[in-house]
Amino acid sequence: MASIIDDIYDVYGTLDELKLFTDAIERWDISAIDQLPSYMKYFYQSLLDVYLEVERELGKIGKSYRFQYAIDEMKKLVRAYFEEAKWTYSGYAPTIEEYMKVALVSCAYMMLSITSLVGMGELTNGRYGWTWGKNFEFL
Repeated sequence: MASIIDDIYDVYGTLDELKLFTDAIERWDISAIDQLPSYMKYFYQSLLDVYLEVERELGKIGKSYRFQYAIDEMKKLVRAYFEEAKWTYSGYAPTIEEYMKVALVSCAYMMLSITSLVGMGELTNGRYGWTWGKNFEFL
């Protein structure tokens, strides 16, 4: 999913379309699909469906609270991709400090790590142990 999103931001989307896509992912609501261009609608639906299925599976074992962390990381990732797209479309060359702040998110390591961990067994001492991911706020 992250690879397809990266391609949408890097190759396929216009800046206006990417703004709509970013806003839709920020809303994380199927009703946002109506504002998207047709080629983005199928992917947006699929993204929400995949996340919903995992959330259901986690709910079966009483761990659905974990999945909001994965959603939050996906939102951070698309914000970073959108920032990079704005730089590209405007011809802006960011400073190394600006670039690194965004690149630490757009490399997707945190999103992939958090998403991988939500389905594992007990890695922390309960619900509040998941707050370690909140220490890495870049965007």
